[in-house]
Amino acid sequence: MRTLFYIAFLALTLSSCEKVKWATVTVNGKYTMQLPNYLESGTFYKDASLQYKNEEREFYMVVLDESKSSFKEYGLDYDLTTYFKVAASKFDSTGRIMPERIVIGPDSARTAEFKGNISDHDVYYKMVTIESKGNFYKMLVWMMMRDKEKYAADVSKIIGSFREVSEK
Repeated sequence: MRTLFYIAFLALTLSSCEKVKWATVTVNGKYTMQLPNYLESGTFYKDASLQYKNEEREFYMVVLDESKSSFKEYGLDYDLTTYFKVAASKFDSTGRIMPERIVIGPDSARTAEFKGNISDHDVYYKMVTIESKGNFYKMLVWMMMRDKEKYAADVSKIIGSFREVSEK
């Protein structure tokens, strides 16, 4: 009986320690990212160029990309700070959030964390805005607040893997 208990315990332990596999995804020939195998492509955010999710884990992410020239066509002269403030306004109506300055590959970026509530559930959001020579990118990852630490390493790896594809 004891042997059966140990076998069951070992099987449960090994299945819960399943190694996450990562794959590089190229989006519209513009950028690449590494994503964990537990995410699957989705269609839940109209303007996103990349949308991945895992409904069972309640983990979602999107990337929006915008050409700097499109801003100029509308008479907008955005820099990364302005782009971040506009992107963050949905989460920070007071404009008081001070984003952290980071570098992702060769590009400058800003990142911040936000808390929200959806249907009485606390939600964690991590937003990153990235500026390259010709584009702005907004990356948004969200999950239940209770899972923030559980997925922190994966979120960091996803964000750090972003690379714009060089134009030749």
